[in-house]
Amino acid sequence: MPRAQANKSFSFLTNYSFSDQQAEVTFTGTVIVEKSLTALVAAQTGTLTTRTDNDTGVATLSTGHGIVNGKVDVYWAAGVRYGMDATVATNAVTVDGGAGDNLPTESTAVTVVIPTAVEVNFDGDTLEIIGIFYRNPSDTGAKAHLSLTDAGSAIIKEVDLVHETALGGVNNVWNIEAGDTNVFTGNRITAGSASHDSTSAGTLYILAGITS
Repeated sequence: MPRAQANKSFSFLTNYSFSDQQAEVTFTGTVIVEKSLTALVAAQTGTLTTRTDNDTGVATLSTGHGIVNGKVDVYWAAGVRYGMDATVATNAVTVDGGAGDNLPTESTAVTVVIPTAVEVNFDGDTLEIIGIFYRNPSDTGAKAHLSLTDAGSAIIKEVDLVHETALGGVNNVWNIEAGDTNVFTGNRITAGSASHDSTSAGTLYILAGITS
C-alpha cells in the first residue's frame, strides 16, 4: 500500500536534535503533478504607474513583454494578486479584479505573468495527505502561486509558494490523517492555474495520497 511521511526536525549546535517522527500515512491512490513553469522575460517586469484602487491599476512594461488580454497574476516584492483581468495597449497593461494582496503603491516594481494551466483532477474529500511545493534552484528567492478550482472555475484552495529551501518552502503540507484540517473539501478539484515571478524556469509539485 502506498505511504508518505511528513516530518519536522530541529537541530541546535551539536548537542540538541528534535524530531516529531510522525507516523507514516497510508492510502490507496495517488495524485502526482509535476508542472514546469517557464522562465519569464525581463520585459514582464515594469512599474505600477497608476493605482486606481486596491484591485485596479496600470502596469507599464517594456517592449517584448508578451502579455495579452486575459487573466494574469501580478507579483511585487511584498505580495501577489492573482486572477486579474488584463487589457493591453502596447506596453500599458490595465489590470482589474482578481484576489489576493491589495495592489501596492504607485511606482512599485511589478511583474505581470500569464498563468500556466495545471492538469489536476481529484476529490479533496478523499485526501489523507497532500504536499504542494515549488522548486527553483537557479532563483531561490522566487515566489510562485497556485489556484485549484472546480468545474465552474470557483477556487477551492489557493497557495502561495516559495522555493523549497527558502523560509516556508515546505510549509504547505496537510496531513489530514494525523489531524490537520482538510482545506480542499467541497466540489471536486478539476483544474489548476500556476505562475511564478522568476526569469529562471521552476517546477510546481502536487503530491497527494487519497483513499476512495
